Amino acid sequence: MVGISDRAMGRLENRYRYNGMELNEKEFADGSGLDVYTARYRGLDVQIGRWWQIDPKPDVEESGYAANEDNLVMWSDPEGDCPHPIYIRSFAPFEYFGGGFHGDDRTYSTSTAQYVTSRLAHRFTVDPSARTYNAGNVWSDDSYHPDLGRANATKNDKAYIKCFTHAADKNGNSIVTFTTVMAGSNPLVPMAPDIDVHTRFALIENEKAGTFRVIVNQTGDAFPAAETLIGDTKGNRLFIGVSPAIGTVLSLIGDTDRKMMSADFTITMDSEGGFTGVRVGSGDKARTYSISQWNEMMRSKPTTK
Repeated sequence: MVGISDRAMGRLENRYRYNGMELNEKEFADGSGLDVYTARYRGLDVQIGRWWQIDPKPDVEESGYAANEDNLVMWSDPEGDCPHPIYIRSFAPFEYFGGGFHGDDRTYSTSTAQYVTSRLAHRFTVDPSARTYNAGNVWSDDSYHPDLGRANATKNDKAYIKCFTHAADKNGNSIVTFTTVMAGSNPLVPMAPDIDVHTRFALIENEKAGTFRVIVNQTGDAFPAAETLIGDTKGNRLFIGVSPAIGTVLSLIGDTDRKMMSADFTITMDSEGGFTGVRVGSGDKARTYSISQWNEMMRSKPTTK
C-alpha cells in the first residue's frame, strides 16, 4: 500500500533494499531524519544521492565516487567493494558483421568505455581466497542495419556460471574451478543463431606468495572475435587471452565447440592485490612480462583469420 510503511502495517521490515545494501534510518528531535545505505566499505547518503567515501578499489577509468560503472541496473556491489572482475566479450572487429549489419569495427581492448562495443559480453566477479563468485550480468550493444533499424538483445541473451568448486592446499593456495556459458543472437533477425562461448577456468591464488595462476580453455563458435580480461584490486585489467574471428555468420549455426583460446600463466601481485607482472612457464624456460608488455602483446594479435 502506497504511503503506509512496513512498520505501520506491523510487518517485518526489509532493511536490505537498493543494490542489496542495508538502509539505516535516523530520526532527530526536530523531526528531520537521515537515511544512509550502508555497504561494508562505504555509505550512500539517500538525501543527496552521493557516497560519503570513495571506492577503495576504483576502476582506473572512473571517479572514486562513482558506482557500478554508472549502470545500476546491470552491476551490483552490495559491499561497496569488488573482487576480481572478469570480462568475456565477443565483438565483430570489422565495419560490417555480414548482410549489411554494422560491426564493432575495433581491435582487442582492455577498456570498458562505452565506445568499446560488443555483440555479446559477460561480466562477473570471482574471489578465490574467499571462495566466492558473483554470476554478474550479460549484455549486448545495439545491433544496427540500414533497413531493419536498431535493437538491443540484452533481454534474450544469457550467461551463467556452473560447476563452481573450491579448495585449499597446505601451501596456502586457494583454488576455484568453474565454467561460464554465454549465448546470444541478433535481435533484428527472428530465429537468428546464437553466438556461443564456453570458458573453463581454474584460478589459483596465493595471497602470501603474491601469485595468481590463471588456467583457461575457451571453446565455441569461434566467430566473431573474442577477448577475455581479468581485473585486479586497483582497477587495472589484464588480457587472459584473445580469439580471432574464424569463418562467417554461417559459423554461428549450432554450438560447434571449436577451440578459441587457451591460457596458462601466473600473475604476480603486490601486498594489496594489484597486478605487477606476468610469468609464463617455469625454470629456465620461464618468461616474465610487465602488465603493459603483456597487454600490448595480446592487443597486437590479429582479430581475423
